[in-house]
Amino acid sequence: RSGPILRAMLWTMAAGLVFSCLNATMRVMTHELDPMQVQFLRYLFGLVVMVPLILRAGLANYRPNGMVGQLWRGAVHTIGLVIWFIALPHVPLADMTAMGFTGPIFTMIGATFVLREKMVPARWVAAVIGFVGVVIVVAPKLGGSGGFYNLLMLASSPVFAASFLITKVLTRRDRPEVIVAWQAITVAAFS
Repeated sequence: RSGPILRAMLWTMAAGLVFSCLNATMRVMTHELDPMQVQFLRYLFGLVVMVPLILRAGLANYRPNGMVGQLWRGAVHTIGLVIWFIALPHVPLADMTAMGFTGPIFTMIGATFVLREKMVPARWVAAVIGFVGVVIVVAPKLGGSGGFYNLLMLASSPVFAASFLITKVLTRRDRPEVIVAWQAITVAAFS
């Protein structure tokens, strides 16, 4: 019984490591290229990685049940990425990681008030504790030269939360792999 739990924890740790490497790579790239180019390349290469899977399953298996939702999600996610990538070269990686923890807070608020999902009090307590942690890490740096970019990075969190809420709605009619493929397609196209 502990085997599946251990495997899940190892996959989670591996995903965290990969995302940290991705963010560090994106940060380096934004010093050399325009943020829109970096954003475009990130999603284009993500799509390239998915092409063999899409072709193997057949293009018809990746047709969404309603294109409008996919386009909305792509547009909203692109806006969040534009804000995030503009701030990225100016915000230390540790601060960026801390600010990323506000995303689930905004997602939880949106799930409660927009999707009308029930939230248990323990989640609200966890959200408050998480927010206090973000404030402890980031608040001292909001003044001075990096303050504007820290605020810009924070502003991307509610936009990403909106994208995740749209994703939640899309899962009612589309499979996860369809949503991921169309995110790569739409973000690359909008970028």
